[in-house]
Amino acid sequence: MTRWLTSKSPTIQSDIPNKHLTLYNQLYLLNDKVYLIPRNTMTDNYSIPFGIDKDKYDVRPSHLHDIACKYHKVIIVDLPLEEIINKFLYSINNKVYCIDIPIKYLKVINVSFKETNKLLYYSMIDTNTIPKYICKIYYIGVYFNINYINTGKDNIILENIYNNILYTISNKDIK
Repeated sequence: MTRWLTSKSPTIQSDIPNKHLTLYNQLYLLNDKVYLIPRNTMTDNYSIPFGIDKDKYDVRPSHLHDIACKYHKVIIVDLPLEEIINKFLYSINNKVYCIDIPIKYLKVINVSFKETNKLLYYSMIDTNTIPKYICKIYYIGVYFNINYINTGKDNIILENIYNNILYTISNKDIK
């Protein structure tokens, strides 16, 4: 079973050019793993060249992909799905939100380049709003991400994930 467990999270513009912060936690279910995109995750939404509208499609998949690309790791919730739904999800006006999940229930796992790209593809398909041909184009496109070899050196510090410390500023971000 695969699906988004939470609704879209709005983002706000950060002080770093072309970067946004997610306002809410997001959860994605794939192959019995629930992936967490914590609130305050720094993202560029989709890294699409040539001025194409980065916000044209549901951007949740790009948030998960950004974490996996930066760290070569992802955060999963180490609880049964039913418990996650009952304890940490709530609904308001037909939108589903996730409260902060205590770090004792979170686990950081490594992901390969191929797994990172498959996460993007499947999570795009599971939005049920992005045309499949667009999902395939983006999936092929991320295999040309040569910057991936320069990332993966930082660790995800679970104690800081809700405090905008998940993203570390590098010199290339400062202009």
